[in-house]
Amino acid sequence: MIRLFAALALTVALSLPSLAQEVVLVRHAEKATETDPGLTPDGQARAQALASLLRATPPAMILTSHARRTRDTAAPTAAALGVTPEVVPIPPGDMPAHIRMTAEKLAALKPGQVALVVGHSNTVPAIIKALGGPAVPDLPECAFGRLYRWDVAEKTLRIERYGVESNCPLAE
Repeated sequence: MIRLFAALALTVALSLPSLAQEVVLVRHAEKATETDPGLTPDGQARAQALASLLRATPPAMILTSHARRTRDTAAPTAAALGVTPEVVPIPPGDMPAHIRMTAEKLAALKPGQVALVVGHSNTVPAIIKALGGPAVPDLPECAFGRLYRWDVAEKTLRIERYGVESNCPLAE
């Protein structure tokens, strides 16, 4: 009887879908032009669109750089979900350290959890690569609406758009 129960339990466990770990990566939304710029009205709308989109797959972890534009992009999602964003510093002249620290923090993601990373045109591709993903070129200046979904277990990358459409091509 115990063997039958154990076999049944094993069969059920193996038939359940595995809980995916997902890292969602975006470049900050449209920025203003001042020193350490915040977001333009279009950027604020895009940040709100990101928060709406991520209600379906709410992140348990939100990582940004020290730049105001990344923090402002993450803010609506953080407020909607009650998650405190964590700033991962970019040491002066040491972008690889920022990439490494971000990847290390993402390694703490538990099965079934989602993380949001708000970065820059040159950090988003580097973080994808550091997580074991494919090479992604640096993002063009017009690329504010791209969203990358990295499935940690499946090692697959999906590229989507969010917010208002732009004329920026999805792939270079």
